[in-house]
Amino acid sequence: MCFLLVLAVMLTASVRVAVIGTDKKLSQVAVEQSTRRVDVASIRGDVFDCNGVALTGTTRQAVSLIFPSGNAAVALSQILADEELDEAFKKIRNGQSVTVFGKALNTKGPWYTFFVPNRYDGTATHILGYVGGDGHGVSGVEKAFDGVLFSNQKIGARYSINSLGRMLEGDGFEVFESKASGSVTLTVDSRLQRLSERAMADVSCGAAVVMEAATGKLKAVVSRPDFDVDNIGAALKDSNSPLINRAVYSYNVGSVFKPCLAAAALEKGLDGYRYVCKGSVTVDGKTFRCHKTSGHGDLGLKEALAESCNTYFYTLGERLGADTVYNMSKFLRFGEGIDCGGGLVSSAGSLPSLNTLRLSLRELTNLSIGQGDLMLSPIAVAVMYAAIVNGGEYRLPYLVQSVSDGQNEERNEPSLPTVAFSKTTADVLKKFLKNALQNGTGSAAFSDGISAGGKTGTAQTGWRDGDKSVLNGWFCGFYEGRKDYVIVVLKEDVRSGSSDCAPIFKNITEGMKNLGF
Repeated sequence: MCFLLVLAVMLTASVRVAVIGTDKKLSQVAVEQSTRRVDVASIRGDVFDCNGVALTGTTRQAVSLIFPSGNAAVALSQILADEELDEAFKKIRNGQSVTVFGKALNTKGPWYTFFVPNRYDGTATHILGYVGGDGHGVSGVEKAFDGVLFSNQKIGARYSINSLGRMLEGDGFEVFESKASGSVTLTVDSRLQRLSERAMADVSCGAAVVMEAATGKLKAVVSRPDFDVDNIGAALKDSNSPLINRAVYSYNVGSVFKPCLAAAALEKGLDGYRYVCKGSVTVDGKTFRCHKTSGHGDLGLKEALAESCNTYFYTLGERLGADTVYNMSKFLRFGEGIDCGGGLVSSAGSLPSLNTLRLSLRELTNLSIGQGDLMLSPIAVAVMYAAIVNGGEYRLPYLVQSVSDGQNEERNEPSLPTVAFSKTTADVLKKFLKNALQNGTGSAAFSDGISAGGKTGTAQTGWRDGDKSVLNGWFCGFYEGRKDYVIVVLKEDVRSGSSDCAPIFKNITEGMKNLGF
């Protein structure tokens, strides 16, 4: 009976051991109790430009991981200052590993140096957005495609420990490094993005947009001021609001709107309309002035665009009538938001209603030079200039070329074209805008050997800084190279669009030519 009792106990124990050995959950617990894992970085899918050049993870930093072993002091002494050693040694004695960022170890031992990708390098900040402390996207492309880019995988190491939590040095350690499968490819060209950022380097507040005219592909989107993704708190406190993407923010427009009126005039057969500018004009009992108080004299449409004569366009708007001016504005989607994808959404801004324009000649007069209640974003203005360059039709701007989850890829294509006006009208406007660059207010944007056209704008905001009226400056135009591109430059608080924005346009076009665009 004693023998049978002992045999039964041994059989029960054997079965229990077998169950423990085959039960995956119990085995996992056993492994976790005898090993320790340390993560040093998260893995996230990358964002690429249209040529496959990475916009994230382009630089790397060393991260050294020193395990709690008897030899840890050797490694720590190599990479830490004296005042840091005491705290590090304390961690090692307590069975904790020590992670040191920015320092690499060249010797071999119970330690390892990872080279971890830095997520951002300071380019395309407002496009990409940033990631929060939980590893999820907070804004921009990072937020819009967090489901594709986020990964639970980590970069780190695992090592065996004894009952005191110290490393079992004879067992070594296991390093785990992998790559996220998801990715996003943008229409942006990193060469044009960096070129535009350099051109805007001295701008305190403003934006620049470069768009491929024929397709609507956004090739560069810049907003100033920039912000530090590692110090969002400082950006939130900054009075210049650097987290705002000014490329999609609405502003008073000014004279860069005048080609809209010119297109309407050409479509209505008023291309022969002439006017003698005397420096001001009275409309409905109110005096509206030209920027040249002495007047421009006798002008046709070509000269009026080149000189940006206000009184010419005041009277042209009255001749065209509220319905014609409003309809052309709506053909160009003014007053409507534009979702470019990837979290980039251009605000609708504001366009006076047709009823308002019909009832108030003063409102129509203000709108005729891009003032009054009209407000548009740089991306919205780019749509009109794309129509001029592209034979009277345009495609909506878009930012995302393709999205991949590692197995399947979804590609975006240009939108269907919208016809705003005839090719004949577009061709005439192109000639007029080229003339404005060479012989008009846009001369500061002109470069020999570069085929380009454009229009200046200096918009009243209604704000004052002491005795000074706060103005927004614009230069909007096109560059004809291997392909045609629309370029929009906006700067807040300027002397004029001609002096502040035209030189930036020039820098961008000259850079594009040098890059072979």
